[in-house]
Amino acid sequence: MAESMIAWPLDGHLPVGRHGAGSGEASLTLSELRPGSIVEVGCWPDTLNRMQIVLPQLGRDATVLSLAPGRWWLVSAQPGLARELERGIDPGLGAVVDLSDARAVLQVSGTATIELMSRLVPLDFGAERLAPGSCAETVAGHIGVTLHRTGTDCVELYVFRGFARSFVHSVRQAAAAFGYQVR
Repeated sequence: MAESMIAWPLDGHLPVGRHGAGSGEASLTLSELRPGSIVEVGCWPDTLNRMQIVLPQLGRDATVLSLAPGRWWLVSAQPGLARELERGIDPGLGAVVDLSDARAVLQVSGTATIELMSRLVPLDFGAERLAPGSCAETVAGHIGVTLHRTGTDCVELYVFRGFARSFVHSVRQAAAAFGYQVR
């Protein structure tokens, strides 16, 4: 397969190394993730129960993010998931939209992750609703963000590709107070 000609949205905007305050080990790590597939699946109101049965079977190797009743994202390291889901989901059951080239993904991890998030997003990370494994749609620096909390001190932030550079600039400014490294 030929390599994609599409540039990654954060190329050159996350310089590798240690940045910001302090010295020694940084309390935050910023990394660009490059999933092979990001697919949104939605179902019609009267098909919710059926979709909840079908979706886990079709997206076996994907992480399923539940965004709202009847609305999910499936994220996979492998490309082509949208085509598989389109074949497996009858149009009478719901709809499939490939978002793979429309989003940039930034992972933030480390001991200062929750403090950084409190500066960026208007969400309560102490609330049970945002426990590890949860996701939410919110704003950060006036930019729409889909947030997936993957661990106690780790979040993945999905932003529209066109806003990725502005978003990363905001994150880097806020992270500088803690000291961060880019890998």
